[in-house]
Amino acid sequence: MNNLYILVLLAPFGVLASEQNELQPDDESPWFCHNLGCPKYSLVKKYETFEVRIYEASDWMTTEVEGNYMTAVSKGFMRLFRYIQGDNEAGQKIPMTAPVAVVVYPTAKGTGMSNNHSVSFFVPPGSDPPKPKDGRIHKLSVPAGTMYVRSFGGFAMGTINVDQAKSLAADLKAKGLSFDGKSFVAAGYDPPFRPFNRHNEVWYHAA
Repeated sequence: MNNLYILVLLAPFGVLASEQNELQPDDESPWFCHNLGCPKYSLVKKYETFEVRIYEASDWMTTEVEGNYMTAVSKGFMRLFRYIQGDNEAGQKIPMTAPVAVVVYPTAKGTGMSNNHSVSFFVPPGSDPPKPKDGRIHKLSVPAGTMYVRSFGGFAMGTINVDQAKSLAADLKAKGLSFDGKSFVAAGYDPPFRPFNRHNEVWYHAA
């Protein structure tokens, strides 16, 4: 699937990010959050190819989707997009946040992905998101925890995320670090109109 198709799928993200930058994020937010609300973390250690971060407890609006990676991301993103555009019981427009987080479940052999994914938008602390009209969207509370994070640039597609996650897993094993390999998070921070200096991440939970 080419990059042009990705741009078409996620074009609303670019519009929303540019028109709804109403949050006043912490000055200590990383550069790649680009003035959008982002989950807070403390950097524990930086290795050559990955970081160890401790994330604060956080809330997310999330939806589960079946299908191949790009189909799932498209469907899940658009459900959440409609929700923050006012398709909620309060009719309230909600500012965009970052990252768009997709939970990916690799196949047993680790050569691909299952057809089950979840797509999530971060909920800034202190906000009270309205109830969705779409029953497939719900609020997810994630406890504080340690994450292993690999960063990379460019336009990230499903196979690229899998390859990056494989590389991260290999590096963690080489360092003797335990992690939950049943799933990983693909985190994207950039709207499609940003062609350069893009930032993507894959996360594994520490075990």
